[in-house]
Amino acid sequence: MTKKTSKKTDKVWVEIEVNKFTEGIIVFRGQLNVSDLEAWAHGELVDCSLKIENTYWHRGETVYMLGKGDKLAKQYTGDTYLRVDTIMAIFVLRESSYPGNKELAGENIFPFPGRG
Repeated sequence: MTKKTSKKTDKVWVEIEVNKFTEGIIVFRGQLNVSDLEAWAHGELVDCSLKIENTYWHRGETVYMLGKGDKLAKQYTGDTYLRVDTIMAIFVLRESSYPGNKELAGENIFPFPGRG
């Protein structure tokens, strides 16, 4: 008899609001290690950065993915490091919130107040 074990996810899809100081707030999406998210939530990350994998963002109706697209964008790996002191909020997204998922076409963008 084989026993089915549930695989614990070590990464989650997140949306992160970053304060760019004089340039306002910018929003990134990507994957974050659960352990890093928990450490950030408990205030255990001081003077360091968070690694966001498979980084992407929305501008209007277009999705921009780091490391994909035209010749200049392809030089990136898709990973982004964000300084912890610039992060305003982190929203955990549904597992299916990766770019290009046709199932969630327009459903995974929530119009928060203050976003244009």
